[in-house]
Amino acid sequence: MPSGLRYWTVVDDDLEVVEDADRFLREIRLARGRAELTTKAYAEGLALFLRWCVRTERDWRTAAREMGLFILWLRWTPGNGGQRQVVVPGPGSSLSWPASGVR
Repeated sequence: MPSGLRYWTVVDDDLEVVEDADRFLREIRLARGRAELTTKAYAEGLALFLRWCVRTERDWRTAAREMGLFILWLRWTPGNGGQRQVVVPGPGSSLSWPASGVR
């Protein structure tokens, strides 16, 4: 930016800027004067939420009503267990894979 200020944003799978997320993050950083690391944290959370919306075929504008399901997805997500269904730690889990005692 000409001012020298920087902010984080969100891109989609085609590396295109997600305009609604970008507008929000610019406002947080520039209009409200939040720190660059604040927009980084918001951008990471938005990216995870938007990824969940795409994978579960939800519209992000209405998916917030199901925030509990999003939190569940962050902690646990379906994994590839071959012939059997398995659940593995999700992208927001603090567990490392494979977790102790989990096979």
